[in-house]
Amino acid sequence: MRKIFSLVFISVLSFNFVYAQQDTVKIMSYNLLNYRNYNTTFCTNNNNNVALKEGYLTTIIADQNPDILICNEIGADFINGIRLVQNSLNVNGVSHWAQANYSVTPGSSLTNMLFFNSTKFGLLSQTVIDKDTSNINLVRLIDVYTLYFKEANMTNFTDTVFFTVMAAHLKAGNSAPDITERAKATTAVMTYLDQNNIQGNIFIAGDFNVYTGNEPAFQDLINYAPNPTVRFFDPINTIGSWNNNGSFSFAHTQSVRSSSNGCASGGGMDDRFDFILVSDEVLNNVNRVNYVPNSYKALGQDGLRFNGNVNFPANTLVSSTVADALYNMSDHLPVIASFAISPSGSVSVTENVKSSNYMVNNPIRDMLMIQKIGENFNKAELQIIDLNGRIALKHGIANSSIERVKTSEIKRGTYILRIFEEDVLVKNEKLILI
Repeated sequence: MRKIFSLVFISVLSFNFVYAQQDTVKIMSYNLLNYRNYNTTFCTNNNNNVALKEGYLTTIIADQNPDILICNEIGADFINGIRLVQNSLNVNGVSHWAQANYSVTPGSSLTNMLFFNSTKFGLLSQTVIDKDTSNINLVRLIDVYTLYFKEANMTNFTDTVFFTVMAAHLKAGNSAPDITERAKATTAVMTYLDQNNIQGNIFIAGDFNVYTGNEPAFQDLINYAPNPTVRFFDPINTIGSWNNNGSFSFAHTQSVRSSSNGCASGGGMDDRFDFILVSDEVLNNVNRVNYVPNSYKALGQDGLRFNGNVNFPANTLVSSTVADALYNMSDHLPVIASFAISPSGSVSVTENVKSSNYMVNNPIRDMLMIQKIGENFNKAELQIIDLNGRIALKHGIANSSIERVKTSEIKRGTYILRIFEEDVLVKNEKLILI
């Protein structure tokens, strides 16, 4: 989501760096199923006991040790986030958890909340998206948080990385009005990012309640038509018709139980409702934050749960204690993913000292034209790489100052363009094919 240049960390670059060990950050997104929500007749102290839930959550958090926790379905009272920190997070010798500020949709009994490891992150700012593009209130607002990474020797937030984290709990249901309400919310999200020129390491997570990747709400997020450069990506590239489809068993997040207990939904694992989506900068380490391959998963989902329970038969990915906690805590599985933070001073996608010597037409349609200013290319190779790291096109560049490369056989989308001269990377930028 980078239109010109993403300014997030450092102003002076050099190729003579001393590399420190990477930091890794784990994000978890979890629908907590009416945690401390007492405004419901079907979730009671018997089938949704708060003390038991807080114990189950403690078990799950201790097992995974996330750094950022995005929650849906917390009862709409500012004290409930505080209680969750006190009773589930900062327990058993742990004291690093902090929370964002309370916000809620007027009249709603549920809210989102973001919790974070305060030894790694601080909250820089927070806002909400609460209206659609017609200035009408959304069914549920979208929370927007900006976190900064607490880097050693950081000064005035100018030499660190930022995470823009959006928490969404979209309208539930599969009726036409439900689908429309979800699309209004995601269109509002993408319009907000576009109009406010929000760039860099952006994450949107939560319970989206979508049944298929073709639903307008999901398409808004991954294929925003008004501006193709503003979009999110699924880190596991698993987009399809998820609902009641056994071929997507490994990605299903709801429901953890085959039979309802009166509060939690039944039906077994057959929907992918919960997501962590990321900007292309995160997939391609543009701003020092990079998705760790194979780290995205629905916790406890081993692909053997289609229309069944998360804890029976025995789960092959987590302990029986954790599987039971997942079964009893909520009717959703938490989604987790890890992200590596490169050391301060490392070169990102747009940062190479020779890049100003090369001009590229971008975005492009059928022909890519590259010009080297003032001299000819020398033993050069061009690569166009998709966002899964696969090379879509490789082309040797002739001994000339201008090179034209046919791209009509590559499907439209976002790619990374890399140019090497004498095996040295000299240009590395996002490339849009329209």
